[in-house]
Amino acid sequence: MSEERGVTVVVVAYNSATHLATCIAAIRDACREHELEVIVVDNDSPDGTRLALATIDAEVRLVEMRRNAGFAGACNAGVAVATGGYICFVNPDARPRPGAIDALVAAAHRRPDHLLYAGKVVTVAGALDDGCCSALPTLWEYACFATGLSTAFPRSRWFDPAALGSWDRGDERVVPAVSGAFLLTRREDFLSVGAFDERYFMYSEDIDLSSRAGAAGLPPLFVPDAVAVHDGGGSSPSGAKTTMVLRGKVTYLRAHWTPLRRALAVGLLHVGTCSRAAGALVAGRGGKWREAWSERRIWRQGW
Repeated sequence: MSEERGVTVVVVAYNSATHLATCIAAIRDACREHELEVIVVDNDSPDGTRLALATIDAEVRLVEMRRNAGFAGACNAGVAVATGGYICFVNPDARPRPGAIDALVAAAHRRPDHLLYAGKVVTVAGALDDGCCSALPTLWEYACFATGLSTAFPRSRWFDPAALGSWDRGDERVVPAVSGAFLLTRREDFLSVGAFDERYFMYSEDIDLSSRAGAAGLPPLFVPDAVAVHDGGGSSPSGAKTTMVLRGKVTYLRAHWTPLRRALAVGLLHVGTCSRAAGALVAGRGGKWREAWSERRIWRQGW
């Protein structure tokens, strides 16, 4: 493969046998203008993912992890054996639309002063996933979470700052942070900032990478013409996912914030989680927040 033109797509799989066929087919339709290499990194799945892959596409390269190394570790393992000059990370339960990867590469050629190029992510129903790009965490964001303001006023510029206000993701913009669900980078630049931080098992590793990209003067770019449909939640149920998301947040705070700010932020996460769990209890519901509250001794330590 020509490194200058080649694109390596890295798909991290864990119990993803039911998603891989449609994901890989979509990847091939999404990258028609460049040489393509597809690498699936299997995180020691017990569901037969490796056997399923053998029947899907003989040209796909398989990297078999001896243990579940999490998203960051598996992505880095895929990059380590990649031959393309561009690396595109695609979740196994995501389906890039035709030409979507080509659109990300075109943006990288047109605007080379960025490290990360993120596409628009939509749900199966066609709704926008705001999380495809966001603000970096702040104490004000966590205060809004603790007081419920971010829930009461979703996408508010003032009370839901992570969502970047009412912006509909319809135009190309430089943004503070992007999601790793559908993301392109140059391999050389990715490695130059240290790749994904493997202290993160899952969640917030993309926020961490975005922060380092911005600090290096290469902030993320959002590319609305590159669209992927994301099923979401393919690797974990909602309660377990919420706990892992909180662990990722705390890991980010440890890596980037001073001890005092970190302590304040973790306290606000406790308050927000407790209030949501209490609300679920009063309403006679179970749900993710009650489970997350019961797991607070775990997530407040981070990964």
